[in-house]
Amino acid sequence: MAYSYYGGYGYRNGARVEERSDCTITPDGDTYGTPGSYPGFALLAASVPHAEVVKRAEWPSGHVVLGDGPVYLVLRKTYATLYRGPEPLEPPIDRDDYEAETVEKTAEVDGVKVKLVYTQEDNYYVYAQLVQPDGNVWTGFSGFGVGAGLEDAGYGYSTDDREVTLASLFPSPEKVQP
Repeated sequence: MAYSYYGGYGYRNGARVEERSDCTITPDGDTYGTPGSYPGFALLAASVPHAEVVKRAEWPSGHVVLGDGPVYLVLRKTYATLYRGPEPLEPPIDRDDYEAETVEKTAEVDGVKVKLVYTQEDNYYVYAQLVQPDGNVWTGFSGFGVGAGLEDAGYGYSTDDREVTLASLFPSPEKVQP
């Protein structure tokens, strides 16, 4: 069971990267996470002192973190935030029309190309593609009742369906030539 009702999965060049679910970006630009678990719980289980866990709670985290750095895309619930290392970038690339079934947004930062597709299917979801200058392609999704630790939670939403939609929105996620 996941630590919240929201989750997701990230993929690098078409392969699922489990440790990017329920993930945190550290001040030095690294990432850590335990899929299906609140990062603070994972730290406490690893005997990290409570004071350090509280400090780390301020670091950017999400249900999915895409990118090899220093630019990252964090998917949390049904929205997305771009980061350079642990610093959020402005302006946000939020869904601005909740009446539309689909809203597409794009952004480019330091040669990293991002495409977001916000959907209203059986619930609200965000799907993303991040293409790095070196050609590595990250894709992912986030939403209610799907992703790491939520496959069998009984909410009635399908992680498998999200994967099918992700593949239809961003086919051929293999590494591209820079």
